[in-house]
Amino acid sequence: MSNTLEQVAEFIVNEADSEDIDRIIDAVKTRRSTLRQHSAAIAAASVKTGARVELQNLSPKYLNGLTGTVAEVKRGRVTRATVKLDEESTKQLRWSGSRRFFVSEKATEYDLHGVPVTSCKVHTG
Repeated sequence: MSNTLEQVAEFIVNEADSEDIDRIIDAVKTRRSTLRQHSAAIAAASVKTGARVELQNLSPKYLNGLTGTVAEVKRGRVTRATVKLDEESTKQLRWSGSRRFFVSEKATEYDLHGVPVTSCKVHTG
């Protein structure tokens, strides 16, 4: 722990009043938001056509963990991808009981449109 960080922690524990604590909490929330946005931007930049991805943090939850290849990326206010699900994930989606996504019995791949790139975890290697 750096000397400055130790001083801040000591200040919080020993001297900070309610108003100071509120200011510190606001600063922490702002910093966390900045870190999340930065991390999401870096992750989104790595999502390119042909990238192998795993879906995460989506609703409905049964989409999380599905895998496939990015077929298309559409940049805009929210950058979204079309992910061509692999055979195993296509089977999972077929048997998920979803009425939202129809996957025929013969399909071995399925194009999932409109996936936010921030929900695509790129697999390397």
